[in-house]
This record gives sequence, structure tokens and C-alpha cells, in this order.
Amino acid sequence: MPGTSTTEINCVKCKRLYEAEVIDHIDLSQDSDLIKKIESGKVNRVQCPKCRKVQYLDRSIVINFEPQNIIAVYDPEAKSNAAKEVLQRNFENVTGFNETLSEIGEEIEFQVFVKLGDLKPLLDEYLKLYG
Repeated sequence: MPGTSTTEINCVKCKRLYEAEVIDHIDLSQDSDLIKKIESGKVNRVQCPKCRKVQYLDRSIVINFEPQNIIAVYDPEAKSNAAKEVLQRNFENVTGFNETLSEIGEEIEFQVFVKLGDLKPLLDEYLKLYG
């Protein structure tokens, strides 16, 4: 089951503010069925409870490629090198928290993707190997 959180959404049609559950983290060893939704940009689908307008949120998602030891962050807002460096530092801060996480962090390849098209080959390869 993917990691989720609740976020506020502003409907693009009726402008109503509502809350929706969105996916923040996906472990492909458990949720490989979400690969096609990730590739199409439809992984975070929300629907306004008032006017029923469907939106697909283009938001940051952490994807764990196990057993390949790759963690990828898809973040369409991380267009600058500074933004990518912040994500890298956050990863290093989390993995540097204790000795066990530090060892795991050294074995993991961390990548940031701004465009879904750049992430797609990695997802397709995973699907071929483990799907």
C-alpha cells in the first residue's frame, strides 16, 4: 500500500477548497500495479465533491525501486539545481539519522526526476524485470 497524506485541493472548475488523500511514496515491490498510472501522470487523481471535476495532481512522489536499491523522486517543481540539491540533502539527512540508515543510504542510488518522460525508462525496466 502506498504512503499517503491528506492535502488541500482548490478545484479548478468551481474554486471550492476540499481535502483529498494523495500518494506521497510508492514501494514498487508492493505496488508495481501503479507503474502505468505513474507514467501517465494519473497516480494522484482527485475529484471535487461539489462539482465532480476530476484533476490529476502533478506533485512530488518518492518511488522506491526494490530490489534495485534505487530511490527516485519525481518532482515537477525541482527544475533548478538548487531545488534538486535540497532533495538530495533531505535524503542524506534522513539516511544519516542513525548508523543503520547511514549504511543503507550508502547502498542506495538516489535520483531526482523533473519530467515523467525521463522517469519512464526506469519504470519500464523495472516492469520488465519484476513486473
